[in-house]
Amino acid sequence: MMKKMNLAAAVLCLAVNAFAQSADEGWISLFNGKDLDGWRASENKGTWSVKDGLLITHGERSHLFYVGPVNNAQFKNFEFKCVVKTEPGSNSGMYFATAYQETDWPAKGYEVQVNNTHSDPKKTGGLYNVRDVMNNSPAKDGEWFTQHIIVRGRQIIVRVNGKTTVMYNEPESVANSNVGRKLGVGTICLQGHDPKSVVYYKSVAIKPLPDDAREKIRVGVLTGGHDFERDHFFKLFEGYDDIEYMECEQKDHSEVFEDISKWDFDVLVCYNMTQNISEKRRANLLKLLENGMGLVGFHHNMGAFQEWPEYKKIIGARYNLKATEEGGVQVPGSTYKHDIDMNCKIASQRNPITRGLSDFQIHDEGYKGVSFESDNRVFLTTDHPDSDPTVGWTRRYGNARIVGLMLGHDGKAYANENLRAIVANSIRYTAGQLVPQRSQRTQR
Repeated sequence: MMKKMNLAAAVLCLAVNAFAQSADEGWISLFNGKDLDGWRASENKGTWSVKDGLLITHGERSHLFYVGPVNNAQFKNFEFKCVVKTEPGSNSGMYFATAYQETDWPAKGYEVQVNNTHSDPKKTGGLYNVRDVMNNSPAKDGEWFTQHIIVRGRQIIVRVNGKTTVMYNEPESVANSNVGRKLGVGTICLQGHDPKSVVYYKSVAIKPLPDDAREKIRVGVLTGGHDFERDHFFKLFEGYDDIEYMECEQKDHSEVFEDISKWDFDVLVCYNMTQNISEKRRANLLKLLENGMGLVGFHHNMGAFQEWPEYKKIIGARYNLKATEEGGVQVPGSTYKHDIDMNCKIASQRNPITRGLSDFQIHDEGYKGVSFESDNRVFLTTDHPDSDPTVGWTRRYGNARIVGLMLGHDGKAYANENLRAIVANSIRYTAGQLVPQRSQRTQR
């Protein structure tokens, strides 16, 4: 029996190791854990040291540039990761698309900030002076965290501990004030900021990507106003080569629309059920839609912004939280039913969102008595008595592609592979990446 158990353990160990090797495929270490081989420090070279396998910065301003053999230290499209730990009050940074410079702050390339409690309000995870994370750091002093930078074409993505903090597409024309902050072929650099800052780096690695690596669809996921199973929910958006998401939790109902001058999203997935939206914020949302931003109204979002009639026209439906009047007719409040098994039928095979899918069953929550717009193009229906028949639809609002989904209440629904496919395809469709299949009559 013991031999069988040992054999099973060995097989499991091999499987785990194989998975780890697969997960690490393409990553190349830039730091050997012993010395600064492959790196060149600028002014104040004594700021940098290696101890116990850690790369340490502590001293006067100095920048440590990678000059080693990997890609001849010239990177265009890539992923770059460091595991970092800061002492209280410390400041550092990770530069890319840069070049060796003997003195001063690097004039070329971008910096991703490393700063949890230093007096500078621009914190860890921000693209310095371009898309800053202000005041509240997503990491803590004294704790190891992973900072991950992805460059694909003109797109920069930053993640801290797996959570996206920046999604930025560099404009074709860079402002004069940021003339050096421009993507291109360059090297990697770590920053030694000041004598009071002590920062530790380990697991410094890069993954070169093909020169033609495509930019991802940038998705803002609006939450707030309704509880949900967070960990399970966000898995809906993970694991795709073409989709990158960032949560926008609304603490003031709709603050994401307060200032759209630095808007970075191609698509909004609205999973919020918040209510207040000022005239200014309404106008800004309408402007984004006019500019062609895609929008997915998801599940309880049909209950959002009840006092703004135009929102029903945008997403194509409204869950009536109370009895209301529409066109002079009294409409009762909508109802819901948890934990029902819904048989969902593909209503349109030509719709790209359900292309390749078959009818399926999902354990979810049903809505009944929802007010729908008459010009919705329905692609998914159900015959469950505790739900309205329409559960998935597309529509246009000005220049924007819109998708509405009634499905998606909890972890059991999120785990349904059909819903996962529909959500991903809804994002692609509203971003203009999927087009409806033309009928045979149209094709002739």
